[in-house]
Amino acid sequence: MPLPKLSPLQSRLAASIIASIMLVLIYFAFMSPHFAYAVDVDSIRPEDHNHERLLGGPLLDFDFEELDLEEPTYEAHFVGVDRGIIGRATNEPMILTNNGMQETNIPQGQLVSYMFSNASLWGSLSPINSGLPSQIILRGKKKRSMDEPESIEQEEDDDDEGGEDADDADDGGESILRPRQSSSGEQRLLYITVTACKQPTSNTTSDPPPQLQLYISDTQDNPTPGPGQSPQVELELDGGYALYEVNATGNIYIGVYGENVNTTYTGVWDAQIAASIDRPYHYFWNSSDPNLLLVDSDSNSALLYTDPLISDSSNTTLAEEWMSMSPPFTVFGSDASDNSIMGLQNSYCGLQTKAQISASRPGQTTSEIATKMTDIGNGSLPKQQFLLTGLGPGMTYNIALAMNGTVSSGNSAVGAGGQVFRMTSFTTSSAVNCALITDLSFCDQVAYSVPTNPNTFNNTALALWYDDATINAYSFFQKVMATLTPCNTTSSAQYSLARTCTDCANAYKAWLCSVMIPRCIEFNSTETWLQPRAMGQPFPNGTFLDAADIALANNSMALNGSRNPLIDSQIIPGPYKELLPCEDLCYNLVQSCPSSMQLGCPRPGITGFKESYGFKPQGDIDENGRYTNITCNYPGVVSYYAAASSMSPPRVLLLISAMLVLMMS
Repeated sequence: MPLPKLSPLQSRLAASIIASIMLVLIYFAFMSPHFAYAVDVDSIRPEDHNHERLLGGPLLDFDFEELDLEEPTYEAHFVGVDRGIIGRATNEPMILTNNGMQETNIPQGQLVSYMFSNASLWGSLSPINSGLPSQIILRGKKKRSMDEPESIEQEEDDDDEGGEDADDADDGGESILRPRQSSSGEQRLLYITVTACKQPTSNTTSDPPPQLQLYISDTQDNPTPGPGQSPQVELELDGGYALYEVNATGNIYIGVYGENVNTTYTGVWDAQIAASIDRPYHYFWNSSDPNLLLVDSDSNSALLYTDPLISDSSNTTLAEEWMSMSPPFTVFGSDASDNSIMGLQNSYCGLQTKAQISASRPGQTTSEIATKMTDIGNGSLPKQQFLLTGLGPGMTYNIALAMNGTVSSGNSAVGAGGQVFRMTSFTTSSAVNCALITDLSFCDQVAYSVPTNPNTFNNTALALWYDDATINAYSFFQKVMATLTPCNTTSSAQYSLARTCTDCANAYKAWLCSVMIPRCIEFNSTETWLQPRAMGQPFPNGTFLDAADIALANNSMALNGSRNPLIDSQIIPGPYKELLPCEDLCYNLVQSCPSSMQLGCPRPGITGFKESYGFKPQGDIDENGRYTNITCNYPGVVSYYAAASSMSPPRVLLLISAMLVLMMS
């Protein structure tokens, strides 16, 4: 069909209409938004590959030019297409803030990157509130307090160069919290800590997996430090913990890497990382002193004390503050045959996750933990007591003292990552005829194992029996004292210008509690300073010692009976060994009481002394100032400190009185 001919006017009109239509099409093609509708972010499905980028958007909060970072770039990721075909994704570091802990899973063979910015480095210092009445200072050749934290590497160097004492003299230990100057400009000390909370496991070996690796860089030339990168500092976690201190001037870049060992181990590491300009967020006390001492144990329980929390009790206000506060420490432990905490033993979150014994995980422990503050012992120094029950006889346990952060709440507080002290170990007794007793009302300094028979007494009834028997014996002393000595008189009329009736009463109580409540050690112990007792009796299970031992016992009252005859007649513990009372308990009694009481003590070397009293150790002091062996018993004794040793007992002939029979019985 032929097209109609258009007049010149119609032709111009048609061309004008066509041109207008083309302009409209071009406008919509190039100027309209992408022909897509916006959706509510909350409606995005988890599988959408940009879900986290849309939801979080933390990168929008940062000035990339100020932080010396490149702007994030978009890279498509298509299902079924290998990332290597389209180029590897950039490993943008996660941002750390001051005391802001990040927890993440670290798969084997992968690196997780972080950055602590210049803005955070020069931010304001945070308030520090430990929640404790005073600093924790460990015993030992070199004292350590939390106000002077150090890295593992630095602590070893300090031992060679005289330690911290010189620093303390210069600046009181506070310089670590202030900016430092160097030739390159102003610097600030930054603490970087990493702890492993979980680690890969293996069904083929009991060895722990390799430790995580920590990499640190202070230059934009290496913004993602890790294996094979440079320049950087490299270190390996020790027992699940690492602390690195750096004098920083700007951005600090950090990488945490888990070695690829999936041929032997399966699973991932779960780690916490934090950086702080105040003090370490996590802390491990890298000291030989574990700050935890075994007092005594029986077949299913153990009693432990911390070191004294102050050095003397002359500051009564400070002592009362410690005694009245809620116990700040906890303990983590496991049977030595369980290796699940090995590789995590220096990490608070690792112990909290894996330890068999943990007060922070009720219902998930093999033991129950009762704790309180106590001032038992010489000097009445505050310490924390732990009574662990539900243990196994003759078993060894690894245990560590710890503190949950700084006794404050919140994950962003200074030091909120927790503190861990060096792990130590103890072994429970295998004997069932020695039982641990504590919290006596009269003999309040007694806290150790005593002769028992599980068929006759439980521990609570046993403690009451011993305490009542001692109170009854003490009442006779009070009557004698009241008859022979006028105590309510002027000082010039008293029996001594150096001692008082109160001194006499205290000395008698200390001696009586040690004599009436013997400290029990299992019979198979081979220590030479122990005294065998009740060898002719049957054990609680009805068995006897062999005929030769019984024949030997029949010729000796000391071997065949207990110091307190009531023990043999009412408790019937069977054979055990006694840690004898210290000889100076008797000497102090004689020195403190009136001569009219005619008290006397046996002399070393005469018959009966070695069966009645023992000597305090004169040597074998460890690096923390403690005697390594307790060779005699004294109320409240844990271990003897060299600095707190008693005056040597007098070597003079003392009047032997009628009361000597009681003292040696």
